[in-house]
Amino acid sequence: MKILLLFLTLCFTSLGQAETVGPCVGSVGSTDAYFLFRPGESELALRLSVLSESGEIVTNVDAKSSAIDDFVAKFHVTQLESGTRYRYQIAELGSSGEPKLIAAGDDLKFRTVDVSRKSKVTAVLISCVSKGDTAPVWEEIGRLSPDLLCLSGDTPYIDTSKLEDVRRKHRALLNEAPLASLARRTPVVGIWDDHDFGLNNGNGRNLQDGKAATRKAFVEYRAHRSYGNGSEGVYHKTDLGAIEIFHLDPRWFSQSEPSPISPGKPSCFGKDQWAWILKSLKESKAPFKVLSMGAIWQDKKNSETDDMFTYWYERDALFDFIRRERIDGIILHGGDIHVSRYLLHPGRVGYDLHDFIMSPGHKRIIPSLNVYHPSLEWSLVEGQQFLALEADPTLDDPTLTVRFRQPGDKVNKTVVIKHSELVSPEKPNLLRAYWPFDSDFANSSPLGERLDAVAHNGASIAQDRGIRGGALHLDRDQQQFANIPRSFLDDNSAGHSISCWIKPSSLPAHDSKARHFILESTAEGKPAAKAAYHLSLELSPSDDPQKVEIRLHSQTLKPASKPEAAPTPTLHGPFQTAHPRAQLENQWSHLIVTFDSTQLRIFLNGKLAGSHKLNPPGPAAEFGGLIIGGHRAGTGRNFDGLIDEVAVWQTVLSAADALTLYNGGKPDSLTLPRGNQ
Repeated sequence: MKILLLFLTLCFTSLGQAETVGPCVGSVGSTDAYFLFRPGESELALRLSVLSESGEIVTNVDAKSSAIDDFVAKFHVTQLESGTRYRYQIAELGSSGEPKLIAAGDDLKFRTVDVSRKSKVTAVLISCVSKGDTAPVWEEIGRLSPDLLCLSGDTPYIDTSKLEDVRRKHRALLNEAPLASLARRTPVVGIWDDHDFGLNNGNGRNLQDGKAATRKAFVEYRAHRSYGNGSEGVYHKTDLGAIEIFHLDPRWFSQSEPSPISPGKPSCFGKDQWAWILKSLKESKAPFKVLSMGAIWQDKKNSETDDMFTYWYERDALFDFIRRERIDGIILHGGDIHVSRYLLHPGRVGYDLHDFIMSPGHKRIIPSLNVYHPSLEWSLVEGQQFLALEADPTLDDPTLTVRFRQPGDKVNKTVVIKHSELVSPEKPNLLRAYWPFDSDFANSSPLGERLDAVAHNGASIAQDRGIRGGALHLDRDQQQFANIPRSFLDDNSAGHSISCWIKPSSLPAHDSKARHFILESTAEGKPAAKAAYHLSLELSPSDDPQKVEIRLHSQTLKPASKPEAAPTPTLHGPFQTAHPRAQLENQWSHLIVTFDSTQLRIFLNGKLAGSHKLNPPGPAAEFGGLIIGGHRAGTGRNFDGLIDEVAVWQTVLSAADALTLYNGGKPDSLTLPRGNQ
């Protein structure tokens, strides 16, 4: 082996090698494989030979290292056997016709994908890497021997569109010793994020003049099956059998064309990629499907706009498509923010949507981006992290085990997901929250204990005093309320409803400034003054001493006012309708508020009591939880009396639904169509 390595070194020297790259394994399928190799700054005729494990040549494919492609040669080998291990080598084809071996060794090997989808597979995803800092991570990944390594954005940091500099930085990444060793035997694919696209917070508009150069270099230094639509973008997919990864490109098309979902707003994915995503998801046979990109799927909550919150309409249309088409096995992956996070969006696509953020692979962290989100389950603000996905389709119920890892065989978080948990029911349950308050503060919807209410200041259950069984009893003088610590609606929900029964012991006095809140949403799941009151329902004094106002407020998202700007929360209200005091005080009354992004409607005792237009229209702004019996701060504007049967649906209830509930229908037995799902 030492003699062979010396021989190869002499060969590279004789080629006038300035900087070799590879060989690297790229996309691998069940019967084919892609490779790249740069033999220095020399235009050479090259031959890649695939060998059996015993050393017999199975097939050859020729390519040329051309100056126009920075001397990178690409090889596509076909007619291989599924689920089979191979070796490979590369030779120069000289004028004599005799091949001269220039790349060989026991570490040049790969395995084709098992077409039966019955083999265990492991994929590793990493983003935000730098020379030196990430070396221990590459070494750790190498020890795991994964079936795929995904360079998932900011891999490397480039921040220029000058072609020679972009190429040089790609070469430097692939030539870092532990990664170079890994790439010789492990399929390496990827996507870009802003820094390797060429500009911090870059998009298709602000890098319009430079993105062709950054794309050219990206294509040269990735051996993928495809790159975007062939001339634009770099999106593609990798099918490992048990896992299929959809590498999405949120950069090339963003801000440069109208959205295919909402033509009055800028696109993120663009019409070609959008059509490809939908078609590819419907066609996928993999039990686990990963929607992966360098950006994140939520709001970064900083001054930048390169996240899917900026394009919430495309994000939500994609999730709604998955739910409507009942596409199983979806999970999310993102990077970018130099913080690792795990979120669980309950029921979002007909089943719970797991969302993994992996960043960074280097040591530089950004603690300020570890922000609140109502679906956040776990986070870690440390460097040198990567994500390992291990799918086991051999079980009766296939599993996907996701591990947040660091060097030293350190596992920081493990999430095990059964395939049966990622399958939509034929008729999804649209009831998202339900507090009957019969004997306790528990939530009775499918979201379970994550939404159990917490009593404050002595709030209690009044046994046998409710519509059915018990009710929540609140004393205004004691400033009592109940807090729901988590959100129960989809991110930026476009349509939902909330209902409750109330029996006020007292009402706001006429000519006073008193306000008795039935409920109001909170910003971060706990009582606080910060405004996030998408849901807000109160009783307030009326100009008529014989009446009281039922009053609504709301916060929705307003689209960006100019290119490359973020959407902003917009306040609506107060909207109010007056009702006789005698019909409310010490009487059970049923209330429903519905929201459909264009209007709020309120029903009182089964009848429409008010309709309020939202200008501009928009989906719900983010909120984190709910106060029942008070406003968002918890104390100071509390309700006095009984509240019962509080329920929330991820759909817009109809007038018939309102009448059914008023006439004794239980929230958990209400029959609903898919509605706006």
